[in-house]
Amino acid sequence: MIVKVFTQPTCPKCPAAKQVVAQIEHKAMVHYHDIKTEEGLAEALEYGILATPSIVVLNEDQSIVAEWRGETPRLEELNTALK
Repeated sequence: MIVKVFTQPTCPKCPAAKQVVAQIEHKAMVHYHDIKTEEGLAEALEYGILATPSIVVLNEDQSIVAEWRGETPRLEELNTALK
């Protein structure tokens, strides 16, 4: 599984999202994207991300299996998506 985390430096909710995702880094490949950078913005546009924090969980086929846009999931929700 791949977890993509979209954040930006001025986002007040982004640190909490990073903390939740840090707890599952041993279960999935995690990619952090700062949407204030050119690369991060390009990645966000590919997934239609318009708000931060946003978290997208992809399976091996690169299909989206779960996503949270503009919110931070509970750890239990994230773990369920990774099963």
